[in-house]
This record gives sequence, structure tokens and C-alpha cells, in this order.
Amino acid sequence: MKTLVKPWIRWTSWFAVASVFAVACIALASWQIDRRTEAVSKIERVAKNYDLEPLDISDVSPLALSGVVAKEWRKTELSGNYLSEIPLLVRNRAIAGQPGFVQLVPFKLDDGQVVIIERGWISADSNLNPSQELLPGSFDKDLVARVRLGEEIPNRDSPKGQLTSINLSEIEAMLGIELETDFYLRLVSESPPESSYPQPQNRPALDEGNHLSYAVQWIIFAVMGFFALFWAIRQEREYRKMELDPNYVPKSAKKRNLDSLVEDEILDRNS
Repeated sequence: MKTLVKPWIRWTSWFAVASVFAVACIALASWQIDRRTEAVSKIERVAKNYDLEPLDISDVSPLALSGVVAKEWRKTELSGNYLSEIPLLVRNRAIAGQPGFVQLVPFKLDDGQVVIIERGWISADSNLNPSQELLPGSFDKDLVARVRLGEEIPNRDSPKGQLTSINLSEIEAMLGIELETDFYLRLVSESPPESSYPQPQNRPALDEGNHLSYAVQWIIFAVMGFFALFWAIRQEREYRKMELDPNYVPKSAKKRNLDSLVEDEILDRNS
């Protein structure tokens, strides 16, 4: 009786382990599916909004955050002047493998509201410092810029005037002035123009990534865990039958023997 109870307890424990592993795999698969859904949503916003005619900034700024999300990548028109005395740089923004920075400059609208303008990319020099300043003048300008959503990643330690992410709430606290924190704007054009600009950012790639294939892989891993468990149980049962009955031949061995006999018969016929 004991010989029957002990394996049952052991395999029940292993079944619990396989179940926990499967739950973890399904959770990771679900996470990948959520990431794919987010990526597809971003792609749809780019495809829908990128080439539309510009909105006035007043049609964007009063919206609730959910409304701003729907207008991401839409062009907007605004007037005011740069607060060029408090520029910021976002570190570790590489293009084609070359390290660099994204330049951010606050822009004060005619109604007094302040928004962050992403003016473009500046390469890093050999010491990983900005190779140029390329700051705009503080005179009045008319801008066309694209609506972008701020990044949720918190900023890590970095030199003064530099950031590791575009976290608008942290930028507001850092600058000590009231900012629009639901979105920032990526520069498209401005009038009057400057003599030189940071490098413009390219149109975002419409690529959802490998999230779906990763999700499928995690589901396969979950199934494989149970498959390995049941295969091991079956093997143990076969070995126990062999111990109890010396004449017992496992099905796999019977199949191998049958295949061997068929091969021998074929060879005999051809000889």
C-alpha cells in the first residue's frame, strides 16, 4: 500500500509545481499580449493622426488626458515665445547607434500657459557631452508641433539640466514653474525660423514588435510543463510494471521490436 501512496503524493506535488509554472507562463503571456495591444494602439494613432491638418492648441490643452491620448501625433499650431534660459536635455537617446540628447525647451503661449517643446536631437561628442547648444531665440514665434504623451519612467540621477526621461510632472517640479503635464509637443516647424536646428526626429516606425510570438512561446512552455510531467508519470508506471512482471514489455519496446522485425524481413527479401 505504501508503494502506491508515496508516488501519488510525489506526483501530486510535482503537479502543483507544474501548475504554478503554468500560471506564471500564462501571466507572462498575458503581459506580452497587453504590450502588443499597447503597441498596436500606438501604431493606429500614428496612422490616423500623423498626416492630418493641424489643430489649434486650444483644441488640445483643455481636453482630459483620455482625449489627449486620442490626439497623439496630431499637429497643432501655437504662438508665444521660448523660455530659452531654462533648456533641458534628455540623455541616452541614440540614433543609428550614435549617442546623443533630445533638446527640450519650455514655450510660453500667448495666454500664459507653458508647454514643453521637443526641438530635436543633438549628437554627443567624444566625452558624451552635447556637441552643440542650438538654443532658440526668445522672441515671439508661431510653431507647428506634434502632440506627444509624457513618459512615466522616473528620472534617475543625472547632471544639472539633463534628464533620463520626459516625465512632465518631474520636469515641472525641477523647473519650479507651472507646466502642461498631460502632453508635450515635438517641433515640426517655426516662424520666424532659426539659423540652425537640432536634428528632426523621424516618423515613428509602424512595428508592433515580437510580443505576439513571445506570448505564444509562453503558452507553449505552460503546456510543455504538463506534458513533461505526464510523460514522467507514464515512464514511472512502465518501470513499476516491469519490476512487478519480468515478462512485461513496454509498448515503446514492443513498437521498436516490431519495427526491427519489419526491417529484418525487408532485408531478407532483398538479399
